[in-house]
Amino acid sequence: MPQPCSGKAAFTKIIRDKYKTIAALNKAWDKDIESWDAFAKGIDASFNTKVQQEDYSDLLYQYGVQYFSTVNKAMKSKMPNHLYLGSRLPLWGMPEEILKAAAENSDIITYNVYQEGIIPGKWEFLKELDKPSLVGEFSFGSDDAGHVHPDIVIAADQKDRGYKLKKYLESVIDNPYFVGAHMFQFSDGPIPGRAYDGENYNSGMVRVTDVPYEHMVEAAKDVHKNLYPRRYGYLQK
Repeated sequence: MPQPCSGKAAFTKIIRDKYKTIAALNKAWDKDIESWDAFAKGIDASFNTKVQQEDYSDLLYQYGVQYFSTVNKAMKSKMPNHLYLGSRLPLWGMPEEILKAAAENSDIITYNVYQEGIIPGKWEFLKELDKPSLVGEFSFGSDDAGHVHPDIVIAADQKDRGYKLKKYLESVIDNPYFVGAHMFQFSDGPIPGRAYDGENYNSGMVRVTDVPYEHMVEAAKDVHKNLYPRRYGYLQK
């Protein structure tokens, strides 16, 4: 016999512990569920009431807590002196419930931010989370380096890549909740394409032949030279 889904069983227990009776659940959700067994097997999950939506929100939060806390405990048991950096949340997949769970069970929250920078208005929620944040992935590419596809975020040419790199990193430095950014990746993707999906973006600091991109290197040097003065407002001696 197929084994019940662990997540579904956990969700059922949370809802059952809250409402006690199926009648109370039906009233809160405006449903007509026959029994808890019927609930566990599967129901019409469409929203009927605000209370139901709030319960779904709590289930998503509990799911996040279980994930991040499990990984955190396992990591701390084996590497107690290391930071747990979460799971690099993509911009399209970071609901507030998961952000809250990540903040409570990670040392640093990480995000993949494939845009032209950290737009202040889109990151106001960091004030409420009050947790260090890190960009886990970002990059820029152009079609003048011999690749079939430039990158997710496209630059006009290699000079523009350097300009975009500088502006991106400065936007990270200017946000007090971000503690760093990790560019994807050091070397361009292979010209024939990555083995498992064919990706071959112009996303590196160096070519596949290990030759540096001059404009990218100069941009990185400039940003790092001025990082502390820009962040903390003093001049280096």
